[in-house]
Amino acid sequence: MSQGFTPEFMEELKYKTDIVEIISQYVPLQRKGGRFFACCPFHGEKTPSFCVNQDSGFYHCFGCGVSGDVIKFVMEMESMSFFDAVKYLAEKAGMQLPEMKIDPHYTEKKERSAVLKQLMRDAARHYRNNLTDPDKGREARAYLENRGINEETAHRYGLGLSLDYDSMVRFLRLKGYALKDLLDCGLIGGVERPSDSFANRIIVPIINSMNEVVAFGGRIYRGETDVAKYKNSTNTVLFDKGRTIYGVNYVKQDKRAGEAYQELILVEGYMDVISLGAAGIRNAVAGMGTALTDGQARELKRLVPKVYVCYDGDGAGRKATVKNVEPLVNCVLDVRVVSLSDGKDPDETVREFGKEGFLKYLKEALPVIEYKLKLCADAYELGSVDGRAKYVQAALRVLKTIESRSEREVYLEAVSKLSRVSVGTLRDELDSSPSLMRQDVKPQMVSDKSTKAMRASRFVLSRIMDNAAYADLESVKKEWFASDVHRSVYEYALTVPKGGFNVGQMYSYIDDAEINAVLDINLGFASKAKEEEYYVDCVLTLANEYLTARLAELKSRYNSLSDTEEKKATVNEIAALQKKLKSKSIGEKL
Repeated sequence: MSQGFTPEFMEELKYKTDIVEIISQYVPLQRKGGRFFACCPFHGEKTPSFCVNQDSGFYHCFGCGVSGDVIKFVMEMESMSFFDAVKYLAEKAGMQLPEMKIDPHYTEKKERSAVLKQLMRDAARHYRNNLTDPDKGREARAYLENRGINEETAHRYGLGLSLDYDSMVRFLRLKGYALKDLLDCGLIGGVERPSDSFANRIIVPIINSMNEVVAFGGRIYRGETDVAKYKNSTNTVLFDKGRTIYGVNYVKQDKRAGEAYQELILVEGYMDVISLGAAGIRNAVAGMGTALTDGQARELKRLVPKVYVCYDGDGAGRKATVKNVEPLVNCVLDVRVVSLSDGKDPDETVREFGKEGFLKYLKEALPVIEYKLKLCADAYELGSVDGRAKYVQAALRVLKTIESRSEREVYLEAVSKLSRVSVGTLRDELDSSPSLMRQDVKPQMVSDKSTKAMRASRFVLSRIMDNAAYADLESVKKEWFASDVHRSVYEYALTVPKGGFNVGQMYSYIDDAEINAVLDINLGFASKAKEEEYYVDCVLTLANEYLTARLAELKSRYNSLSDTEEKKATVNEIAALQKKLKSKSIGEKL
C-alpha cells in the first residue's frame, strides 16, 4: 500500500531503485533468460526457486509462495515498517520524502542525527577496546568467563567496559564531540560536571534493527553493594524503549547468513539474550524493560511466525508474561509461554542446566490460554470448595477472551475436570455473562483453492498481469472474478495503458497473500495457442459461474415478490440470463 505517499512519488522511487541491486545485497542472484534466480531467503531450499523480475520490479518464490516489490523485500529482510523502508530506499536513490521537502530543517536534522550515530559507534568502540585490553579488561573478562561468556560471545554482542567516570568523556571530547552531543545521547548526566553515566560497568551496546548503536546498558562486575546492579539508557533523541528490541539485529544477521529461524525466544533482559547466545541458543531477543508495544510485536512477526515468551519464573515475571503476550497474539503470531522454575530467570536456568536443559523447558511450553488457565489453577487451593469456586470464576474470565466456540468447548472440558463443575453449567454461565465480548465464528468456508472458479479466476488474472496480448480487459467483467482481491487487481489494470501492467508498481496499492497464488500459476502449455485456448475456457467459466449464481439469486427473490411489474421484470431478466448462460460466446455473456 502507498500509505499516504502519492502515486507519482512511489513510481519515481521504484523507477530509481533497481530491485536486482537491492536483493543481490542479501542473496546471490543468477540470471536465467530475462529474470534472476536464487535460493529463497525466506525459507530453506537447495534448488533456486526465488525469482526476481527486474523489468516489472517484483520477486516471487515458487517454493514458499512469497512475493512483493522492493519495498516489501526490504521490510521483510530488515524488519522495517513501510515508512522506514520507503525512507531507506529514498535515501539510497537520493530522493527526499514528500513531507521532508517542506521541512526547512530536514538537512540539518539529518546531519545532526548522523553525528550522534557516529558518536555512539565511537563510544562503543572505546568501551570494546577497554574490555579487550590485556591489562585493563582482565578482571571484567574473568567475570564474564565465570558466567560462561567467552570472547566469541563478547565479540558477537559487542560487549565493552567503562573504566571510570572520566575516560570515555575525554576520549569523545578529543574526537571533537561537544558535551551537548554526549548529553543528548545519554552518555553523561550533565555538562557542568560531565561524567560517564555507565562508569565502572561492563557495557552492553543496544543496537537497533538497522544495526545502529542507539543506547547502552551497564552491569556491575566487582560485587558492589551500594549501587544498582544494572544501569540503562533512558529515552534519547536516538533511543526509544518502546520501538527497540534487543537482539533483533543479530537475528537478522544470522538469517542473512543462512540461519532459517522459525521462532524467537522473547526474554526480559539483554543479559538473558547474551547468556543464551553463549550456550548456543542464538535466536533470543529482549524487550527494553517496558510493556511490549504493538509495533514491537509487528517487528517480531516480520521475522518469524512463532515466539516463545520466556520471562523470569517469579511473580513479576508471570505478571509481565500475561501482559505482554496480548500484542503478540493480536499480531496472529503462534505464541508459546515457557514456565521456568520458581524464581529462576533464563540466564540462571541456562547456566545451571545447559543448552539441552533449557530447550527442555521450551518443549514443555504452553499455548497462551493453557498458560493462563494454569496460573488460575495454581492460584487457588483446588482441594477446597471455596478454592474451586474461585478458580471457576477466574478460568471463565480467561475463556471469555476466546472467540472460537469450538476452542472454548475444548477448554471447558479441561476446566470442568479440575473444578468438578459440569461442562453444561460452565457453558451456561459463560454464555449468559454480560461482560462476554466475542463474535460468533462464521461457518468455515470451503477452501477456494479447490473450486474451478477460483482456479479460472487466478489464471485469467495472471495473464492480465503478464500483459498477454489476448487478455482483453473489455472481454471480462469485474464482478466475474472470484475474490475481492482479484477484482481490485482488475480495477488497477483498467487504470494503466494497454500492455503496461507493472506488478511491482501494483504492490503500492494492492498487497495480499492471494497475489502469491496468482503468480504461482503454472504455464506449462505446449504452445501459445493452447495457452490462449485455456484462457478463453477460463473466462467462459467465470462468466457462467457468475450467471448461474445471479440466476439462483433472482429465482429465490421472485418467490418473495408481490408487485406484478417487479415480478415481470424479474422474469425477463431471468430469461435474458438463461440465454446468456446457454451461449458459448464470451461477447454474448457481457
